[in-house]
Amino acid sequence: MRYFTRVVFSSFVLLLGGAAYANSSRDPPTTYQSADRNEHGSDRHDKDHDDRDRQCKDRDHRDEDRDGRHRSDDDDCSCKADSSTLAPAAPGASLQNANTLLSAFAIVNTGTKRKDGVSITSVSLPGAQLTLPTSLPYQLGTLLAGSSAILNADFSGMQFLPNTTYTISVRGTYSHEHERRCFKLNVNLTIPPAAPGSAPLQTATVGPNKVAGGLFPHQPLDFEDDVNTAGWTVPTGPFTLGTPTANATIAQIAPAGDPPAIDFLKNTSLGLTSGGSNGTFANSGSVEPSGAASGGGVVFVTANWAAAYSTDGGATFTQLDPTTIFPADAVGFCCDQIAQYVPSIDRFVWLLQGNGDRIATASPADIISSKGTAWTYWNLTPGVFNHPGSFDYPDMAVGDNYLYMSWNAGGCSNCDSGHQVVRTSLAGLQAGGSIELDYTDPKNSGNAWGSHLSQNTGNEIFWAGHNSNSGIRIYSLKEGSNTYFWQDIGVATWANNSPLSSTSPDGQNWLNFLFNPTTQNPGGGFPANAVLGSTRSFNQVWFAWSAGTDRNFQRPHVEMVSVNIDDANPPSLSVQQQVQIWNNSYSFAYPALATNACTGEVGLSLEGGGDGNYENHLVGFWGDFLAYITTNSNVGDTRYGDYVTIRQQPPTDANPGNLFNAFGFGLNSVSPPGSGTQSDVHYVLFGRPASSCQRIG
Repeated sequence: MRYFTRVVFSSFVLLLGGAAYANSSRDPPTTYQSADRNEHGSDRHDKDHDDRDRQCKDRDHRDEDRDGRHRSDDDDCSCKADSSTLAPAAPGASLQNANTLLSAFAIVNTGTKRKDGVSITSVSLPGAQLTLPTSLPYQLGTLLAGSSAILNADFSGMQFLPNTTYTISVRGTYSHEHERRCFKLNVNLTIPPAAPGSAPLQTATVGPNKVAGGLFPHQPLDFEDDVNTAGWTVPTGPFTLGTPTANATIAQIAPAGDPPAIDFLKNTSLGLTSGGSNGTFANSGSVEPSGAASGGGVVFVTANWAAAYSTDGGATFTQLDPTTIFPADAVGFCCDQIAQYVPSIDRFVWLLQGNGDRIATASPADIISSKGTAWTYWNLTPGVFNHPGSFDYPDMAVGDNYLYMSWNAGGCSNCDSGHQVVRTSLAGLQAGGSIELDYTDPKNSGNAWGSHLSQNTGNEIFWAGHNSNSGIRIYSLKEGSNTYFWQDIGVATWANNSPLSSTSPDGQNWLNFLFNPTTQNPGGGFPANAVLGSTRSFNQVWFAWSAGTDRNFQRPHVEMVSVNIDDANPPSLSVQQQVQIWNNSYSFAYPALATNACTGEVGLSLEGGGDGNYENHLVGFWGDFLAYITTNSNVGDTRYGDYVTIRQQPPTDANPGNLFNAFGFGLNSVSPPGSGTQSDVHYVLFGRPASSCQRIG
């Protein structure tokens, strides 16, 4: 992601709910809906104000006639109307059943002045009964400029329909410079499609391009501040009891050697510089390393604006400038990148975000001979998918016969925003000609905003989003099928509270951007609770996400759910287990998962820190309850993310599928006479001993 000035704002969570591990709701997103005054102008505002004054006078007269009293100061009739600097942000809504609507959304102070004593006095939906909040007025307290609060608003008493938008009215009051003011917000809640459900894929075709030599002029890395927006606030669902994982995960320094049951073959610092058009590391905490290895000595790595390759198995790396490799065309280049290696076609696949996305392929031999500059590529602009906006936060996975890509499709008003998944055949990529793209409708998986794809996915791809903090929607697309499906399953309630803090020794909250409001996202953190980690292991699919705190987990932690699947289309689903990566003296977040090709175990790549520890990259295996720190940060940052990576290492005779390659980073202060912060991207090669593999033949 592009980095922006790091300023910490406060946020508040409204309406704490019960939880098995949790008791609250998620931080807000920042796609604002228009308040009445902004949308209709001052004429509409003046008319509404006059109408409101008449209504209040009439109501006061009725009250006086009845019992001789006036409305109290708690009533919004005793204040000056002003709705211009509060706005609702990216609501999430789902149906608990046909007669129960769950919703959550942020109320954002978009102005430049604080608002004290913010109070919700009315939440209404015509024909429905408000069940949460349970009583009004509801006190929010103070909203500083650029801060936000989440409101959970639930309704019953009428039949709610999927794929339908309901508009709720929220009224309230606040104090500004000793003057009491009132506001009204209209919030549009769009109910997702009914589950179980399905939809057909759509299809497009794009032609290829080729580059070589890296001779294009360097382009400034200056994109607008509209990336990293959140698009879904997870509602708080009914309490569902669960059994928390008893064993804490212990973080310890990764050894230069082989501890029992795990081998570390490489832990290489790349010395990779990224982040500014002048070559300096301007966004020290937004690194987003990705990469893959061919098994034949070539390793390809990306880190936000930079890339690098190695031809000696990761011992040394050569940095690349993507803006000199590809032209400044309709896609161009911004920031997010993903890399994969596909053994079946002997190709690295490089996904670069710009105005849309670009996918490029090169063989290991091509990378060696061209010094990383010769690629065949395809431009995937939003127009290819009939989307009027923009794409952000991409991911990529490899199946048996297809490459899968995903991104958040948004950046537009009144359009079908949501999460989109695209597939193209590996054979088509290998051939290097025009490719067919099969893609989903983003509005069908809006609750998967910010989520990533299942790795090691075989003949079926999976992704997921949260209906609530006690229910998850799982999406699937099988090879050979042109229909994708979604199904809902219940999980134990988990902690979706915010704001959250995990402080480094120099006083920086390294989880700030993930969970809390910032200059870029006044409505809340990103990617927050999105399902970032996923992998398939035989007949199970694992999903993992960053979660908050409660009585069982005193620090932010990672939730993971393992789901049983079968070969049907769509598959039958059931929860196999729900577990947590936690430590009450150390925070964990940003999980990435992959499956060990020998043992079927789930490998971990994630970030952790806090409580006297700097933020660092960690790797390990689920079930060992050990996470090995691969980096050595000595400076904190409030923007540390937004993803890390783990891949299966291609098999060799010496290591026939027992290893992973992982990519993470730490942060270090620049040595004098320099100043500031620099990233420390690492390539890590680790896994089980080769003896763990059961060789056949």
